[in-house]
Amino acid sequence: MKILYVSNASNFVGIGGMEYHLLDITNWLETHGVETALAVREGTFFHKSILCDRPNVYPLSWTGANKLLSFFQVGKAIREFSPDVISINRERDIIRVFFIAKLAGLFTRKKPKIVAVFHNAGGRRFYVLGKLDGIIFPTDYMKQEYLPWNRSAESKSTIIHHGISLPHVDPRDKLDPRRERKFFKGARYPLIGMVGEMRKNQTELIDVAYHLKKRIGDFTIAFVGRGTDEEIRTMKDKIDRMGMTNNFIFTGRVDRKDIPDVLYDLDISVTTNRHEPFGIVHIESLAAYTPLVAYNAGGPVEILEKGGGVLVDGGPEDMAETLFKLVSNHDLIKSAGVAGRNAVEKYFSIDAMGKKHQDFYSAILKS
Repeated sequence: MKILYVSNASNFVGIGGMEYHLLDITNWLETHGVETALAVREGTFFHKSILCDRPNVYPLSWTGANKLLSFFQVGKAIREFSPDVISINRERDIIRVFFIAKLAGLFTRKKPKIVAVFHNAGGRRFYVLGKLDGIIFPTDYMKQEYLPWNRSAESKSTIIHHGISLPHVDPRDKLDPRRERKFFKGARYPLIGMVGEMRKNQTELIDVAYHLKKRIGDFTIAFVGRGTDEEIRTMKDKIDRMGMTNNFIFTGRVDRKDIPDVLYDLDISVTTNRHEPFGIVHIESLAAYTPLVAYNAGGPVEILEKGGGVLVDGGPEDMAETLFKLVSNHDLIKSAGVAGRNAVEKYFSIDAMGKKHQDFYSAILKS
């Protein structure tokens, strides 16, 4: 089996969850007898980071006046790689890649199957979706975002959760609140963190902290991830006005290799994003025995239904109360941490994800 993954990622300064997913799934498939290729936007961080050590990488000039050139570049990738399946991994690329593939098929004997993999929420109509051979959603939340607009695609859709390679973590060390921190040197219990770019409603966590401070004064919240100067300045101004300057840490962008240490250090992970499609960092957190607290909305619901944290109804005051109960009883953190690790091992491992992808593509080729 040969699969061509197409991704018009536009991030020139980092790699997001979708790109990490592509690296994970292609690496897994390659070790299980599937040949893969990547067609990605030229000059992006993702393109530069994979070009040096991967075969079958096709750069796409998918911007500005070069958009027309990208049509020929995708066609070239299809002609040279001769895939059995084309996997489209940006929603905005579905229509154009579909028609390019159909046009390229007029000049080749092999007619590749076409699959769309959704990574972002925000339902909209795709007039070609029902004509695809398959559609993959990472959560039922995502599926329900799109299918009301695309009923003809329902029979071709499936849900495959993202998966990760499980890090080695000694729970005896990790679940000791007095442990020595690896990334946040000198940090003390409780250390609460939210990991992700500063566009995921992090500012609401400041409101959560305001209510939490009424119950306990000594805690630290770490914002881990990249943000614009304006985003950071606005958040810091709000923190200062609320008198919580000493309760917050901003790390800026953290190298991917350091994320396991970050998650090891955190006593609790939090997300205040109510529209998260899935959130690979959330299962990475659970894999590190770090429980997750999230609002009862979006992709985290389906993660935490398997165990490993608390879903919160309501708003900042309700989330603050949940955090207070957890940090006041470390046994609750321990039990949630163990449950989260068990959930990832059972439901969100790289092997579980890879096998489901491989089976899905195999079934499409037989249909």
